[in-house]
Formats: sequence, structure tokens, C-alpha cells
Amino acid sequence: IIDQVNQSVVAIIGNNTNYRQDETIYSKYPNNLQHGSGVVISDEGRILTNNHVIDGLDDIYVVTYDGNVYEGELLYADKDIDLALLKINRSDLKPITIADEGDTKVGDDVVAIGTPLFFSYRNSASKGIISGLNRPVDGIYTYLQTDASINPGNSGGPLLNMNGELVGINTLGYMYYQGVNFSIPAANINYFLDHYKRFGKIRRCFTGIEFEENWAALLGIPTNQGLRVVTVQNGAVVTPKQVKEGDILEAINGKPTTSIAQYNDILKEYLPGDDVKLTFTRKDRVFDITVTLKEQPEVKD
Repeated sequence: IIDQVNQSVVAIIGNNTNYRQDETIYSKYPNNLQHGSGVVISDEGRILTNNHVIDGLDDIYVVTYDGNVYEGELLYADKDIDLALLKINRSDLKPITIADEGDTKVGDDVVAIGTPLFFSYRNSASKGIISGLNRPVDGIYTYLQTDASINPGNSGGPLLNMNGELVGINTLGYMYYQGVNFSIPAANINYFLDHYKRFGKIRRCFTGIEFEENWAALLGIPTNQGLRVVTVQNGAVVTPKQVKEGDILEAINGKPTTSIAQYNDILKEYLPGDDVKLTFTRKDRVFDITVTLKEQPEVKD
């Protein structure tokens, strides 16, 4: 498997003048260099990685499996989904195959490849299993959980099944806990790539309703409780008369919404302009509102 996909894995390095060397693992590098990993997703030299790998870099350099170095052009990046698309001037690299969504199961064997800790360790491999699915790590989207080692520098590299297919982009782990690491799943990868191909960016759906999770969801306890409405913003798809603070969003088109990450995952299935049915409860009353989804406004840094 490793021989099969090594040509599809790259290392990424660049200078980030915003980093203080004494606060990072890259302290042995001059000029605030930082690095990560990436994976080839087309024979046109397109590279997929994490947004946080390239965020803040003054320049981006991509090192391929054979040691050649190319300047990377940033095509698009999205902070919320933490993915970025680069392009290099090379057309003979082997693109990786993305696994079918839904095929990944808990207990599946997986291999992570990347550039952990130091740039001289590029194309290192570690083995593990899928430990969990749909983990709401950062509260925005859900992740795959794996016990394959993912260290700083592995970010952006592939998590592979035993067919050598991409099941996830390695993204984060808990520095002081072993065997608890997370990867962006194939469904989110396809969402990012499909929207970029069709629209040049992610066209994220927006309801304009601010929600909060109940205590059980925050603690990760299974719950059927929906999301509590905190406020209805200006420009929302509903009015404050229709939906009030304290109402509970139970479902979108019949799919339960018990966490913010689950809510966002459901909205990925739609485009701005699509009509959906929102199901709410207010005390003992259940009511539906059909709304037209809007496009989330872009927020400038």
C-alpha cells in the first residue's frame, strides 16, 4: 500500500513570519519555517492539504516523493472545513483515489503517511484502525477518529484504507494523549472539491439562526434533544415572530439535529436557494417551517 501511494504524497514547507520559533516544534529551523503534508488529487498537479498547513505562509514550496521542489500556487482554502487546494507545475504525478463515502467502518485498518515532526522524516508511515466515526471535535464538522500516529507535520497527509484509497486527511491529535487523532472524512473532502470545481469556492448554506447544544451533546452523551435557539439574526430565513429564543430545532427535512456539527453536516447536502423543512418544538408544540436557504456571508479576517 505504501509503495502504491508514496508517489501521491508530498511535503509542504514555507516561511511564516508570524510564528515565534521558541513556541513551536520547528525551533531548529531558521526563518520561522513550518511544514506539513499533502496529497496529489489530480494529474494536473493539484495538491490537497489542510488550511492550517499553509495559513500564514509567505511562500509555499512542495516537495514530491522524488525530492524535487516546486513553488505551490494557492488555488483556494477554507478555514472552517480546514482544507486547501494547491497547484504545482508538474503533470506526471499519480493522483490518489478517494474512497467511497460510507464505506469506512470502525475497526478498519488504516495507514497514515506524512512528514511528522521534522522535514527529514517525510513520507513516514504509521498504522492503526478507525476508532470512531462522526466525532464533533471542533464543533463545526465531524471527523474520523484513528489511533494511527498523527504528529505535527502529518497534517494534510492521507489516511488510507487497505486498498490504498483516501479515507481522510490527517488533521489533528491531542499532543499529550496517545492514540487519539482525527482526520477529515471523504464526505467533507468531496464537498470541498465539488464546490470548488462548480463554483470556485464553498457555497455554504445559512439560516441566520444561532443555536446552542444541550449539556448532553456538549459532553458527548447520546441524546435526542435538538438545538436550542439563542437568537434570530438580521437576514435570517425566519422572522423572530416565527422562531423565538428557547425554541428547539429538532430536524432538517426529517434528519435529527442534536449537535452543531450534525447540523452543519446536514446543510452540506444543500445549496443556497434550496427549500428545506425545519422542525421545531416550543414547549409541547411541534411545528414545521419551510424556508429557502441563503448563502453564508463571507467573513473577512
